[in-house]
Amino acid sequence: MSYRPHPLRQSYTVDYTAANINRQPSTTSSASSGYSNTSFNSDPFGPASAASSITSNGYGASTFAHKRGKSEAAIRQPSPRTSIYDEPKTSPDNMYSLARQSLRPLPQPPASGPAPDKTPPRRERYERGQSFDMGRLSLTEERTSPTPLTKSPNARPTSMVLTRSDSILPTSSSALVHSPHAIVHPTLAAPDLQQLGRSSTNQLRTLSKLAQDGSAEEFAVTSQAQEVVGLRGRRRLQRAGNANGPRSGQRSDRYGFEGRNWMDKQRQFLQAYEYLCHIGEAKEWIEDVIHRQIPPIVELEEALRDGVTLAEVVEALNPTRRYRIFRHPRLQARHWDNVATFFRYLDEVELPDLFRFELIDLYEKKNIPKVIYCIHALSWLLFRKGIVDFRIGNLVGQLEFEHHELEAMQKGLDKLGVNMPTFGNMGADFGVEPEPEPEETEEERIDRELSENEAAILDLQSQMRGAMLRMRLGNIMQQLWDSEDWLIDLQARIRGDFTRQIMGYRLEMRKFAVNLQSAARGFLVRNRMANREHFWKSKEKDITKLQSLIRAMKVRDEVRETRSQLSRVDGPVRSIQAVFRGYLARQKLFAQQQETSRETGPILELQSAIRGMLARERVGRDLYFLGEEAEAITGLQAAARAMLTRNQIHRQQEALASFGPKWEALQGIVRGNLLRQELQATKAELSQHSPDIGTLQAHIRAAAVRRDITEKLDALNENEPSIIELQSLARGMLERVRIAADLDFLESNTPSIIDLQARIRGCLFREQQSLLLEELHSHEDEIISLQALSRAMLLRNDIGMLLGELDEHEEAIVELQAFARGFVVRQKFAEKKKHFEENMQKVVKIQSFVRAKLQGEAYRSLTTGKNPPVGAVKNFVHLLNDSDFDFNEEIEFERLRKTVVQQVRQNEMLEQYIDQLDIKIALLVKNKITLDEVVRHQNTFGGHTSSLLANASIASANQFDLKALNKSSRKKLESYQQLFFNLQTQPQYLARLFRRLRELGTAEKECKRIELLMMGLFGYAQKRREEYYLLKLIVRSIREEVDACNTIQEYLRGNFFWSKLLSNYTRSPRDRKYLRDLLGPLIRDNIIEDPALDLESDPMQIYRSAINNEELRTGRPSRRPLDITRDLAIKDPETRELFIDHLRDLREISDQFFLALEDLLPRMPYGLRFICQQMFEALCQRFQREPQHHVLQIVGNWIWRFYLQPALINPEQVGVIEKSLSPLQKRNLGEVAKVLSQISSGRPFGGENIYLQPLNAFVGESIERLARITGDLISVADAESTFDIDEFNDLYAKNRPTLYIKMTDIFAIHSLVVSEIPTVCPNRDDVLREILQDLGSAKNNENEMNAASSSDIQMFLTPKLHDIEDPEADVKALFMETKRCILYIIRVQTGADLLQILVRPPTQEDEIKWQALLREDFASGSNTKGAYSDVNMVDVTRMSYYDMKRNALENIMRLEQMGRITKKNYYQDILNAIALDIRTKSRRRIQRQRELEGVRATLGNLHEKAKYLEQQRKSYDDYIEQAMATLQKNKGKKRFLLPFTKQYNHQRELERSGRVPKFGSYKYSVRALAEKGVVVSWQGVSERDWSNINLTISCDEVGVFNVEGSRGHIQIPGASALIPIEDLLQAQFESHQFMNVFEGNLRLNVNLLLHLLYKKFYRTQ
Repeated sequence: MSYRPHPLRQSYTVDYTAANINRQPSTTSSASSGYSNTSFNSDPFGPASAASSITSNGYGASTFAHKRGKSEAAIRQPSPRTSIYDEPKTSPDNMYSLARQSLRPLPQPPASGPAPDKTPPRRERYERGQSFDMGRLSLTEERTSPTPLTKSPNARPTSMVLTRSDSILPTSSSALVHSPHAIVHPTLAAPDLQQLGRSSTNQLRTLSKLAQDGSAEEFAVTSQAQEVVGLRGRRRLQRAGNANGPRSGQRSDRYGFEGRNWMDKQRQFLQAYEYLCHIGEAKEWIEDVIHRQIPPIVELEEALRDGVTLAEVVEALNPTRRYRIFRHPRLQARHWDNVATFFRYLDEVELPDLFRFELIDLYEKKNIPKVIYCIHALSWLLFRKGIVDFRIGNLVGQLEFEHHELEAMQKGLDKLGVNMPTFGNMGADFGVEPEPEPEETEEERIDRELSENEAAILDLQSQMRGAMLRMRLGNIMQQLWDSEDWLIDLQARIRGDFTRQIMGYRLEMRKFAVNLQSAARGFLVRNRMANREHFWKSKEKDITKLQSLIRAMKVRDEVRETRSQLSRVDGPVRSIQAVFRGYLARQKLFAQQQETSRETGPILELQSAIRGMLARERVGRDLYFLGEEAEAITGLQAAARAMLTRNQIHRQQEALASFGPKWEALQGIVRGNLLRQELQATKAELSQHSPDIGTLQAHIRAAAVRRDITEKLDALNENEPSIIELQSLARGMLERVRIAADLDFLESNTPSIIDLQARIRGCLFREQQSLLLEELHSHEDEIISLQALSRAMLLRNDIGMLLGELDEHEEAIVELQAFARGFVVRQKFAEKKKHFEENMQKVVKIQSFVRAKLQGEAYRSLTTGKNPPVGAVKNFVHLLNDSDFDFNEEIEFERLRKTVVQQVRQNEMLEQYIDQLDIKIALLVKNKITLDEVVRHQNTFGGHTSSLLANASIASANQFDLKALNKSSRKKLESYQQLFFNLQTQPQYLARLFRRLRELGTAEKECKRIELLMMGLFGYAQKRREEYYLLKLIVRSIREEVDACNTIQEYLRGNFFWSKLLSNYTRSPRDRKYLRDLLGPLIRDNIIEDPALDLESDPMQIYRSAINNEELRTGRPSRRPLDITRDLAIKDPETRELFIDHLRDLREISDQFFLALEDLLPRMPYGLRFICQQMFEALCQRFQREPQHHVLQIVGNWIWRFYLQPALINPEQVGVIEKSLSPLQKRNLGEVAKVLSQISSGRPFGGENIYLQPLNAFVGESIERLARITGDLISVADAESTFDIDEFNDLYAKNRPTLYIKMTDIFAIHSLVVSEIPTVCPNRDDVLREILQDLGSAKNNENEMNAASSSDIQMFLTPKLHDIEDPEADVKALFMETKRCILYIIRVQTGADLLQILVRPPTQEDEIKWQALLREDFASGSNTKGAYSDVNMVDVTRMSYYDMKRNALENIMRLEQMGRITKKNYYQDILNAIALDIRTKSRRRIQRQRELEGVRATLGNLHEKAKYLEQQRKSYDDYIEQAMATLQKNKGKKRFLLPFTKQYNHQRELERSGRVPKFGSYKYSVRALAEKGVVVSWQGVSERDWSNINLTISCDEVGVFNVEGSRGHIQIPGASALIPIEDLLQAQFESHQFMNVFEGNLRLNVNLLLHLLYKKFYRTQ
């Protein structure tokens, strides 16, 4: 940083945007050009006289061979003009010839002419060239040019470049008429101007259009402020605030480029400079307050962020108070306390809120200018209150910064996007009186006057350059046109000979190369096959072993996988097995029950029979026993009688006992007590012997059972014969019962039985009949012959008799038949007619329905069928026919595309021209700056100028800097711009690179570096264009990775590089705001504001937490056990209740999440939704067998895991919430995330989360809900329509894409791409390889540019057009022609498939159909054209059907050889392609309409850009012409020459000889120029003679310097050269330090020669 004087006293740069300086010999030069359409001579259609005065060409007044000198002759001799200058006739015959003649270069003056007059002509009588001012164009009245009789004291020199505007002045018409030297301009009639509208010159057409619509008055100059400085009458072109204002109805510029031209470039860093000066003012004030140095100005913004400096200011202003200032090199939150201290002090001094800043303005650098503004306001407030006794300084205009510092600051301000505060009137805001203005010194007055006349100086320079350039261009073009015939003939001969040599050489080399390649290929193939066979034979055992190992490993993996799957489903399998066993047991029991129920009847009968037999046997046995026991029975009867007697006695006793109930009660009580005692004793004894008793009882029961069984078996064995007899009797009885029932049944079904017997007899008869028929069939031929003979004989007999009768009644029969047939036909027709008339509507509906059904089926088979049949294709062939409208649209589309390409190339050429012109202007300005600095440095420190300039750069501090003004640096800059443009707009390069990085397993640190490089390449997606191309890159990378995966599981397991880019992309404030809106209310309302919320789902943890709460609540240990299983824990009532509440809360929170996601889904950032859509499409295309709902679930799971889950688990890291969460709140979020993760995975909870399985119903519903949300999420428009970007956007945009990037990043990207160039560019003809080849090695470029700044540079990205031909163009054309022939063939012939139609030979009927088809399709009045109509296809109208079919078969054979179609599917591929064309025809029409609209819009934008570039080019040309003329204009006082010096004598000699050059002449000795460093060497002249040899440098034309060498007064032969200034500038731009003149003998230093010329001829010092 240093204080600097006024900019015009030191070096300064005027940065213009420009292009090539070489002007084309057309009519598009500027208004000041000699070929301008706005400057006219006395001949309105002749060449302008703007660049030709007699004194300017140096040949005197008598040189009339130069046509442009005639106007001067007419002016000097007031005699009447010759006929060539008379008013032109208005006939169109000579008008166009004169207009075209005006465009040719001017003829050169003769080599020698008469000696000029020694007395120069009077300057007062010089009349400037006549010109026609378009701004004051009039079609009705004549105007004359005023000519003053005396020279104005401040008149400009008579220069050919100053004749553009002073010819028409606002004077009275009488003065113009009576002026003796008035020049009368001819009148242009309206018909003449209308005829000019048909001219091929666009300037003449523009003049005609302006005259016709009357808009010329808009260019009129109404005030002096509207004129260009130094050019009276010339309208100034400015971007805003013009006199007339914007025209009504005129469309404003779409891109905002019309308001910004090259003149604004000199002010591009003004805002950054003033802001840095204000930072410097704040820095000095802070240093004066705290009495110590703080970081420099450019680093002060970063140094203020920690608030330490601001806190020190507060501490210095309050020395009695001590403040705690936190100091730490790393920026952290505790630094906020320092800023808070500063804020508290602002409150104490009552600084208004208008001047204050926020914490984030400083800490996050959101608005640093507001911080500097606050410091300024604080300084003025403290000065007003008297706290400090000094004001803050004003350093604007006194500081100087490096270019990169200004550029970096300006870029930072542009990125910041905040309004710059107003620092100027701050003192007045605080009521502080301004400091008195200092008096202006002489030096300041000179500076002020120089700055006021800066525009005039620049105009002079531009006019000089323009005039010099036009003269040089005229000379070159005249020489070329004079030798045009010879040049054409020479070029033709050279081309012919060169072509013959090349073609011969190519044919020979082709033949040799073909033979060599065939031999080499054969040898290599045979060698390769032998080596391969030997290799595989030698490795046979190893391969067999390897295969066995692989099979074994595969089997083991399968077994292991099966076992692992079985182990995972062990619990469910056991449950299923238990269910199966229960089902089988129930089935077995059910079968037994059914079998038992079926056998119930016979068993019951058997049992009843057995019981009856046993009862009869028992009765018999009892009778037998009774007979044997008769005596006993008698005794028994006696006993019975005794018992009856005793009973009677007993009754008497009972009667007696009824009187003693008390005795019985007492006896009962006694017996009860005794019994109870016995029972107690028995129970005690039994309890002692209970095991033994149980065993004894078991043995007793077993013995009893065995005894019973033995008895039963013995009884059965004893009665076995009786049982068998009984069984036989029972069976007999049953059989008789059954037979009786059968007989009854047969009797009841006698009719049915009879019918059955009849059927049986019929069957038997048919069997006999079939045997007979078989026998007859064996003799079928003989029987048929016999029958035929019999029938023939009988028939012939009958026919003979019938014919005889018919012959007799033939006429009556014929008449009767006719009447009968007519009657029948009429009756049937009447019935049908009546029926159809009654049901006409139904018939029509049925017919339409049937036709629609058939047509729909055919079209459905065409559109949805995989292989549509020939008939379906044939029925819809007419859909492929193109109408005249379609054909014209295609032609129009191709024409517009061709026009777009041509317009793009024209704009590129014009941009290149403007860029080169910009370089020339910048070189001219920078040349003055650098040379002035070199000379000033030499005067200060001594040393030789040549040595200083040898080490100094003219345009940049580093000759290898990309911004340097030399050829190599500009070429590298253009190549890097093209490289980055292709990397941005062609995503396939970086997508392949990303896949390669994943395959190589690149380290994480390196991936992070590459990620930052890529984000920097796309400008961190801050602009619409960069975001669009970044999304395209991510999508292309996704498709590359998906195509590389064999299974969808492999894709899910992959760790791709594009996800890192996307993660960086989604860190934008837009994504943070969306996540904050989505998750903020959910977390704040449910998690943060409910501190007691606990969503634990583990019953064991809930159980232990309940125990802990109970112990804390009661202060006593809980009685519930602590170490129990989860099954027991969940049975605890409190635990179960809490568990259910937790699950309910989880469900509600998850449901709220889905509600919020559905509501805010339209606000989700478009980039993320677009990537999800493209991912879904890529997965569906790659894995077509996967169901779409499964792919949709994968996309939903990805968006959850990648985007939503991290924000939900760690909300404070992504800005969802401000404060950090407690561990309990984080655990709650983890539980919610677990449920949402399970939903996104598409599976219910399993065994690992068994206690969350009650939520499976909610999970199932939410899975379908998430699928619907994901479907809506991927339903977005395409990126082109969303971002409004297409393939031509960068081509017609007036602002080229801008990229801010560091030099180190440029070389890093270059090295990265070069290192993987085989993967990035597999094609050797790729345009990217060409760009990298032009750039060379990245390491060399980095080494060369190691001195370049490491800060960001601004690059304007440009495309590199590359013509790439389609390698399959011939195959596609052949396939198109084949489809066209097939369409005609299937319309003529029919068949089951295409192959059957093709192999069927054509017939004469086919030829007739073919001719009729041609007449139908190619009728003269037809509005449609056949399918696949193309001008490049074969003309089928001149071919027969046989020739056309043969041509189709030949094409099919060729396509089959190419592998495009196959005979295996009967050439169905052709029909499929035609069906696809039919299906997509409508879509193609819609697409063509969109493309037409897009191309038209593109073409309109390109025309706007071309118009803008043309205006820019014209402004550059005007600037150059004005500058070249103004530079050599004699300004100021005439330089005083010391008498009797060499220059004084040289000037006197020139005046005596009358050869004074127009712009001066200077004479030096070679020795003096060598000491100045201008002359380096002179071959043929020894250095001892340099003092005796003089060099004269003179200038008689603008920008052209004549250098002559002489010895004394005698000129040295060959020592003369004309040096245009553009040659010197071009040599300087190409970094040429020396230039050779005088036939290569004299060597001059380019830089020092330019310095000398500027010093002497342009007065740069």
